[in-house]
Amino acid sequence: MSTRRGRFGRFPRRLRAAAAVLVVGVLTACGQIYPSTEPAQQPAGGVQPDISKVTIGFAQQQLQAPYFSAMQQQSEEIARAKGFRLLFQAANKDPVVQMNQMQAMLAQGANVLVVNATSVKGQKEMMTQISSKVPVIYIDTNVPGTGTTSVTSDNKTIGRLSGIITAKRFLAMGKSQLNLVILTGPATDEFVGPNRRQGFLDGLTEGGVTYQIRSEQSGDYQQDKGQVAAENMLSANPDTDLVLGLNDSMALGAYNVIKDRPQYRNVYVAASADGQKEALALIKEGGCSSRYISTGLNSPDLASQQALSIAVDIATGVKTPADYPPESFTRAVGIGCENVNEYYDPNSVF
Repeated sequence: MSTRRGRFGRFPRRLRAAAAVLVVGVLTACGQIYPSTEPAQQPAGGVQPDISKVTIGFAQQQLQAPYFSAMQQQSEEIARAKGFRLLFQAANKDPVVQMNQMQAMLAQGANVLVVNATSVKGQKEMMTQISSKVPVIYIDTNVPGTGTTSVTSDNKTIGRLSGIITAKRFLAMGKSQLNLVILTGPATDEFVGPNRRQGFLDGLTEGGVTYQIRSEQSGDYQQDKGQVAAENMLSANPDTDLVLGLNDSMALGAYNVIKDRPQYRNVYVAASADGQKEALALIKEGGCSSRYISTGLNSPDLASQQALSIAVDIATGVKTPADYPPESFTRAVGIGCENVNEYYDPNSVF
């Protein structure tokens, strides 16, 4: 009779047990026992060829700014028109709340998620987990390295184009050196706002204007908070030439501060992005003498249509997650007095 034993048979029992644990650890690390953290390649619950049986979850970061609330209205209209079920929740910029909302959507049968992330850096682990369970289509703000694809604005380019328009206006006024103050987003705005800011400043430089930043304060992307922050900065910096808002909502708050006050008659306002209709109305009304100089196209309608179209195509099996690039951008346009008529629609949702 042979006395040869298996690979582990020559070792004491305790060592055999340890070796088995090691094998389990290796298999786990390779994703063979526990679920993979790779992005999901099928809709949760399987492909639903009948669009009436499709459920799309939309996890919005907040509703305080008009841009985000416009996304909700547009998405609800798209869902009604196409015939799929839409689950919509806003997280008030809280990553933990957003995580709970996404898990609730999955429990309610969401096949695909559309997500406007609350934190680029802080949600990496969270979104890795979520996107391994369900295809995630990011909109506006994404978490790089996770999810299926993202549909965002090219924020730096949009800001740059707006900055070039503003530089042209100041040069036409005989002013090539500016003092400016900047209305920024919240502390969690780690990607979108900084790109808009840098893009606009690059546009000023490209347009032939030099500048000095006198102050920066958060307006939280909201008009009322932007108005308060602008008033504080202008009071402390009376030689300001330009108030830059990283969105139209905050810039409109700044405009409310300057429009009727003689001490601010030489102060102008611009936004790096959004194209909100109230801002476009001011540009149109004032023409090339408007004190609201420029903004950039960042359409919630275009973004919502594109993101939801991808989500529906994946849910119904028309396409797979692998068919999409990591990111795609909506059209980038700077808007000023010379082209405002192409983009202003008084009946627009946003």
